[in-house]
Amino acid sequence: MAENSLSCYQLPDPTFHKVAERYTVNLVTAIINMVTAPLAVISNLLIFAAIVSRLRAPSKILIASLALSDVFVGLAVQPGYVMYRLMENQHRSVPCFVSIVYANAFYICCGVAFMTLAVVSYERLTAVRLQVRYNAVFSSSRILRYMAFIWILNILFTSLQWVVVKQVSRGIHLIAWFICLLVAVVSNIGIILSLRQHSRRVQPASRHPSKRNQCKRRISREVNVTRSISFIVAVYLMFNIPVLFVTIYHQILGRDIKTYNHYSWSETLAFLNSCTNPLVCCWKSREIRQAVKAVLDRIFCK
Repeated sequence: MAENSLSCYQLPDPTFHKVAERYTVNLVTAIINMVTAPLAVISNLLIFAAIVSRLRAPSKILIASLALSDVFVGLAVQPGYVMYRLMENQHRSVPCFVSIVYANAFYICCGVAFMTLAVVSYERLTAVRLQVRYNAVFSSSRILRYMAFIWILNILFTSLQWVVVKQVSRGIHLIAWFICLLVAVVSNIGIILSLRQHSRRVQPASRHPSKRNQCKRRISREVNVTRSISFIVAVYLMFNIPVLFVTIYHQILGRDIKTYNHYSWSETLAFLNSCTNPLVCCWKSREIRQAVKAVLDRIFCK
């Protein structure tokens, strides 16, 4: 056991002797992830391809970044989880390679998701508050640069655990996630308040019927887009908050947990979001739904 811990750099796991206590949970969650991983990859690739090929609005590009992170969840994180739990059950140990791939992929993908949620929430708040001046603040090219920065930053954050103390590097990563969570929550509260203010301003905006109707249509369109994006963000947070708090409670606050089953269930819940998010996107966004249909038509026609 000591050899296994020492051979895996910063990722020792001293709890393999307690595997019998969580054998069933390991098996059940491994099967769930085994089934949902291919669905996550296929469905999110469809969302990503649909947005890249047909939709270039900044908010849609942010959704494409979320879909891309979910693709990597299905390609790397969930298979890593399955291998980890099954080998833990079978051999009471996990090869170092499996531990490294799973840990790195998990932190990169979750970090990208949380930071992107913060950006997309702030982008919607800006769209609601600035309206006509929105294009001066956000553009597709700027959003692409933001997304590249987020991916590079999370890769660097994850790499820190190999050059500094593991607790310090993971603490930085988790604190960044928590800040992103606060930004997303505060931004969505600001969105709700701003939409209420705009709805009151529309009434006396103009006595000219055509101008008033044009203003109403523009605000109605912005409200619909914002509600759809906010719903997607809310679902993302609902699935991912449990694993964030379990990790902070155990690794940052240093509190002991009674069983590692908390990790298994909270991580599996977060991974399931990779399957549900494409469904939510198609349900709440008519543009994404039509773009996905167009991609499917091209695939099956060919």
